[in-house]
Amino acid sequence: MNIYLVMLPMISMLIGLYLVCLGLWELRVGIDRKRFITFSFTGLFLIFILPNMFGFFQLISNNFQ
Repeated sequence: MNIYLVMLPMISMLIGLYLVCLGLWELRVGIDRKRFITFSFTGLFLIFILPNMFGFFQLISNNFQ
């Protein structure tokens, strides 16, 4: 198993959690709403969508070996 297919989903989840926290902090400060939306949706994408895409790529690569 390729180590990158194991580590990349974990790294994307950690970065996603960091961005969601930054978004919540921006919401608390209340200065820039566009920045809050950008941080939140980018973080949620990194938490929920990207790890599933890595799992899909791993499934495809295992089928072609």
